[in-house]
Amino acid sequence: MKILLVNPWIEDFAAYDFWLKPIGLLYVASYLKRLGIEIHFIDLMNRHDKSLKKYTKVPKDKFYGTGKFPFVEIKKPDVLSFVPRKYKRYGAPEQYFYDKLKEVGNVDAIFVTSTLTYWYPGYWDTINFLRDYYGNKVSILFGGFYVRNLPQHAKKTNAIIFPFSDLNRIPKMLEDLTGKSVKRINIDWFMELSPLYDVYENIGYLVFLTTLGCPFKCSYCIAHKLWNGIKFRDPERVVSDIERYVEKFKVKDVVFFDDAFLVNSNKHAKVILKKLLEKNFSRDIRFHLPNGIHARLIDEELAFLMKELNFKTIKLGYETSGELQLKTGGKVVDKDLVNAARILRNAGFTEKEISAYIMVNIPEQRVEDVINAMKICKSEGISFSINEFTPIVGTEDWIKLVNEGKLNGREDPVLLNNTILPFWWEHGMDEQTVQNLKMLARIIKEGDRYD
Repeated sequence: MKILLVNPWIEDFAAYDFWLKPIGLLYVASYLKRLGIEIHFIDLMNRHDKSLKKYTKVPKDKFYGTGKFPFVEIKKPDVLSFVPRKYKRYGAPEQYFYDKLKEVGNVDAIFVTSTLTYWYPGYWDTINFLRDYYGNKVSILFGGFYVRNLPQHAKKTNAIIFPFSDLNRIPKMLEDLTGKSVKRINIDWFMELSPLYDVYENIGYLVFLTTLGCPFKCSYCIAHKLWNGIKFRDPERVVSDIERYVEKFKVKDVVFFDDAFLVNSNKHAKVILKKLLEKNFSRDIRFHLPNGIHARLIDEELAFLMKELNFKTIKLGYETSGELQLKTGGKVVDKDLVNAARILRNAGFTEKEISAYIMVNIPEQRVEDVINAMKICKSEGISFSINEFTPIVGTEDWIKLVNEGKLNGREDPVLLNNTILPFWWEHGMDEQTVQNLKMLARIIKEGDRYD
């Protein structure tokens, strides 16, 4: 059997490669390889594919392997016609896609993955492109976060949706679709497999998950609902994967993209960091934690281990200041953020490495909550970034907004895009308020006077 796996285009008003790798699809590739299936892989979002330069101008990296995607301007979906911005398709050009498919040739089935729900137009266009090339004779299996979160919406593609986390369902589905016999295995894919980076010829960085799930139940987050509790990968396996692929690709940047990297750190994160130190990783290898780690779980030992290992990006999940912190789940309060900042600063980190995520437009959030959060970060000598709230379908916040009539629950997913919401939503901060807060953020960061 021969299967093609595709990481699809992104379509949005803006997109940036902050270490975006289709980690779920790489685990699927690893699973299929375990089944003995011939696999082919096309990543339309891999900026570091050397052959991409033959098709388009590829922007240079900005920092630590991140950078802008190549893009083409496309027509906006009709539902977004009111937004005064240009809409773009990010990733490889169509000719690149066509030539890659020609190289692959005939296949028995295709897997397409997904991430953010409001990027679905790019996924749909990718699936349509595949259909135009292969016709209807090849089954397309469609999975990933968007499909798991909005399966009924994903069905509109007429692809065969895979809204599951259990990869052991794959063999029977393939047998039913192709009529060919497929080996059966019953494994815990996260614990027993590694993301199959071998499908790449060139990459600019490595992304790993060492945990799956999250024990916290923040009202704006879906992670605790997607997974049954939290799983921890064996630290030996984590370190072995890092060591193997750093050597293979000669990359300088390694990224941990966990939702809860620091949970149970004495038996997990600290063990991983100590084992990495034992391997004498060169100081020119840089480590990153971009996904909002839990400030309350930072301690002196963790801070010094991260400093010794040359961590260059440490993002703290702060979200907001004030009473709303407790209403959204109590994951972090102001004193937790302050304590974490001081511990990290004491270990030698500066605002170049430490930054806090501050959310804007959370339901019931006041402008002063955002401003106060920015001031606290500035006073503690750490940086911060403003991230607009997205009402994710299925979260407690989304359910509450629907129950209160502030959302109808049937919105087109593109309208819930955090950069679009302020343009039309009447129950939060409007676009001008958000822009004023972003302008104030720049002033505070620069150290000028502010009221």
